[in-house]
Amino acid sequence: MTGPIQFGHHISLKHNMTGRYLTSEAGRFYEEGSGQQVVFAGGWEPSSETTFIVMPRLGEDEIEEGVDVNFGDVIRLKHAATRANLHSHPDIPSPITGQQEVTCFGDDETSDENDEWIVEQWSFDENENEEFDVEDPTWYADRSFFLRHVTTGLTLHSHEEPLHEDQNEVSAFGDGPDENDRWRASFD
Repeated sequence: MTGPIQFGHHISLKHNMTGRYLTSEAGRFYEEGSGQQVVFAGGWEPSSETTFIVMPRLGEDEIEEGVDVNFGDVIRLKHAATRANLHSHPDIPSPITGQQEVTCFGDDETSDENDEWIVEQWSFDENENEEFDVEDPTWYADRSFFLRHVTTGLTLHSHEEPLHEDQNEVSAFGDGPDENDRWRASFD
């Protein structure tokens, strides 16, 4: 299904280069670093462990479900199964590459500025630019994008580096975008 991504939607994020989905699991925490809930690029199909809810930034609770998300908007992504928020923080290295760690943190009552991400348009693919109007600021399912962490300015990143069997590390890295920062959303 295609269409605009809206606040309140349940979506999965597919890493463009590896084809794996952004994933987290209940009860799995980093043994080092923050000790928070592990995030990785995992399976080849969406599942309950890949589902995130699009939430407004902190303090913008007046944004109602059903409002389109535009490029440049600040969002939070709540992991539907565990209710923890996609999170990153400065000065904690990721376990494999030593880039910036990305986790899921908090719950329905606990969230902070490290849960905020800016949705940015991926406009570097000429074929995709013909399919989607680059002047349209709306974030659509299947339209390439990247996420920039508000606090640190780094981008959500994955690569072929294995975190565990059949799972790739997810980190925040560089000022982007590069191909390893490119994601696509699908509806669940």
